[in-house]
Amino acid sequence: MQTLEDWLGARLLHRTTRRVALTDIGENFFVQCSRILEDMDQARHAAKPEAQVRGTLRLAAPIVFGSMRLGPLMVNFLQRHPELSLSIELSDRSVDLIEEGYDLAIRSGPTNGAGLVAFPLMSLQYLLCAAPGYLGRHGVPNVPADLARHHCITSAPDSSRIWRFSGPDGEVDVQIYGRLLINNALLRRDAARAGAGILRCAEYLVADDIASGRLVRLLPEYVPTPLHMHAVCPAFRAASPKVRSLISHLTAELTER
Repeated sequence: MQTLEDWLGARLLHRTTRRVALTDIGENFFVQCSRILEDMDQARHAAKPEAQVRGTLRLAAPIVFGSMRLGPLMVNFLQRHPELSLSIELSDRSVDLIEEGYDLAIRSGPTNGAGLVAFPLMSLQYLLCAAPGYLGRHGVPNVPADLARHHCITSAPDSSRIWRFSGPDGEVDVQIYGRLLINNALLRRDAARAGAGILRCAEYLVADDIASGRLVRLLPEYVPTPLHMHAVCPAFRAASPKVRSLISHLTAELTER
């Protein structure tokens, strides 16, 4: 161990007369070495004619999308691959896949990055809606320009103050106003249900609300710009059987829905 520490130029173990424990550097080194050994094992099995999906796969996904869409898909995936373990982190931060040791991430934002490859999964279709109570008090907008006179529920960044639509006459940008800024899509939906204002969100989040009449779809001829979901992985993991299998599974399942 001393030779290894000398070679690395870092202490890997805390040593006392009673116990020996990994340092933070040592723990990180152990994790990275474990991943390398697992990747070597995956490469060995991938070289076989019928490579099995096995080992542990780490996946990162956005909180709301993961909470509402991934549960049944992941259960089904594990049932198909009994020798695989799956570790999922739901977070809205952009994880560093290579540095933090993730195999795959689902992203709706930028997918470019050194050493990364992206695979398209689906488009998230967006719409406008509001509660009947709010519309009864403030009226129904007939064109996007009417939104400037309404309370719109937005996310926190300043860029969310501009809403873009594709309509009969092409693209149109609207400067919107809103006193309620929320960085979570589920909470924005709850606020819209309570009559706080007009909501722009992914269709799957409010499909049941619109069907039941809790929310009313607005300006159906003007479509908000969709988001495109991708599966992103480090390039050196793209050929891994477990990563390829999960990408294929997500593509098939999400494209059908």
